[in-house]
Amino acid sequence: MFSGDLCRNPKQIMATTLGVLRVCVKCLRPPTKRLGRLCVVSAVSKQQQRNHTIVMERVFPLPAGKDGGLPHPNDVNETHKILRHVEIVEYPTELACILTDYVEGIGIRGDLVKVKKEVFHNDLYPAGLAVYASPENIDEFEEERKAKGIDKSEMRLGVFARMAIKELNHMHLEIPMNDKVEWTLDKQHVQVAFRTQGIELLEECLVLPEEPISTFQDLVVKVWINGLESVDVKATIVPISQKFAPAKAVKK
Repeated sequence: MFSGDLCRNPKQIMATTLGVLRVCVKCLRPPTKRLGRLCVVSAVSKQQQRNHTIVMERVFPLPAGKDGGLPHPNDVNETHKILRHVEIVEYPTELACILTDYVEGIGIRGDLVKVKKEVFHNDLYPAGLAVYASPENIDEFEEERKAKGIDKSEMRLGVFARMAIKELNHMHLEIPMNDKVEWTLDKQHVQVAFRTQGIELLEECLVLPEEPISTFQDLVVKVWINGLESVDVKATIVPISQKFAPAKAVKK
């Protein structure tokens, strides 16, 4: 049935025979839909198991062989093949890295952060936004920090501060003031105006124009973030009756 070349290659004989019979290589049964699903589940299970390693040990140690080496196969019985779990070593899903630039939602240049391995290998590292947190890279960024005169204990601009700066840059603040009485703008008025926009700021973070303001007009309010960086926010003082005008009744 087989040629001389095939007879000299048992693997080819087996593959040809299974191809003729159309059976599964592993279980030697005709492939069914259920068997196909089981094969897919088995493949997915193997993929998921790559995140950990199971350490096993023999319940009954192997007998010593000659000169303390491995025993002869005849000296090993089924009892020596019994195994038990010792430890499950799980590989971390996150990777420590150093950012080389500002990355929204993660951090700024020089930050030592942990991100998903996929994020580092697929996004940050190829784009040059992060490097491995090796001792050499850590020392390099530490020298850079010292050269810039940044104290390590100093409060630095973090990711949330950067997000606040981005929002303030695109904001036009309306400061409502009473149009029935005389007033002079102060920090508390501005603080309340920011609070109505969902932004809570301390008074010491605000810098108003030097000249007192007591009329409805446009102005610029300087906001300091962590005492390190400032943002000029455009603002307009509006009558409170205009800002919070009562809703008109709908005629039926």
